Amino acid sequence: MTAFVGIIGFVFGFAFGVSIIGIFLRARSKSELIENKSLRWTYGLAVWIFAGFGAWAALWIYEAYFLS
Repeated sequence: MTAFVGIIGFVFGFAFGVSIIGIFLRARSKSELIENKSLRWTYGLAVWIFAGFGAWAALWIYEAYFLS
């Protein structure tokens, strides 16, 4: 059950991260997004950090409210 909660948190964190970078990248053109390689590291890493935080938060909530 713990793994399931972690995966669900990871997926929701990933989706939240993608929506956040979508807001930040809305003003940039498609050609700029394709040509500027540094954006991949900056915003790509941000999505993975949000995903990891989502998994951590889901597991913390699961432990605090359902296992005690």
